[in-house]
Amino acid sequence: MAVATFDTLKFANTLKAAGVPEKQAEAQAVAFAEVVQANFKELVTKDDLKLTKDDLKKELDDLRKDLRIEISEVKTELKQDIKDLEQRLNVKIDNGLGDVKVQIAQVKGELVLVRWMLGVLVGGVFAMLIRLFFFRGPI
Repeated sequence: MAVATFDTLKFANTLKAAGVPEKQAEAQAVAFAEVVQANFKELVTKDDLKLTKDDLKKELDDLRKDLRIEISEVKTELKQDIKDLEQRLNVKIDNGLGDVKVQIAQVKGELVLVRWMLGVLVGGVFAMLIRLFFFRGPI
């Protein structure tokens, strides 16, 4: 803490020499000394600013520790976010696969129908050709 050195006697004598009454000069000197003293309590001194190598090392170690904690918290949050995202993607993929399976089943059903229809059509055409070429009787 700073120590204020203020010579109230010299200040009062200066005021008296300037023509200020004695009691008023002494009162002003005391009041001004109190103001100076109060203001000096808030000032930072060189001693306040001096840090030792050990102090700096401790501060740096504390900062590193805080930084490691913050990084660890961020990693934990990221891992949780990634897990949540993975779960949502798995749900969407599962829903999409279900839809694809339904569509594949529909296509397979339609292919079976087309095969039957094609078989019947080919059989009918074949039957007509046989009748046309081999059984030329009265139509």
